[in-house]
Amino acid sequence: MAGFDGRWAIEVATLAGSRRYDLTLSTAGTALTGTAVGASGPVPIRSGTVTGDVAQFVLELAAPLPTSLVFRLQVVGDRVTGTAQSGPFPPSNVLGTRVA
Repeated sequence: MAGFDGRWAIEVATLAGSRRYDLTLSTAGTALTGTAVGASGPVPIRSGTVTGDVAQFVLELAAPLPTSLVFRLQVVGDRVTGTAQSGPFPPSNVLGTRVA
């Protein structure tokens, strides 16, 4: 199982500019749980799964507009890369590093 457990600082490069989230992640088998803290406060991670070195989860954001962000991240050591998809918009690139 890949090492997603811990705290991560990620940047999501959206069409509206870069968004930072501080993730706290925990795995149990193939289940992924945790919290993302961004500009609008903490949001629980929904539908989180881990398969090998890839994690997928959803953030239901209320601000600035109600939207679902679907993340697909791959971990390599203390770094994550991947995408975040919101509705019909093109996927946004995600980069992050482990902070604890």
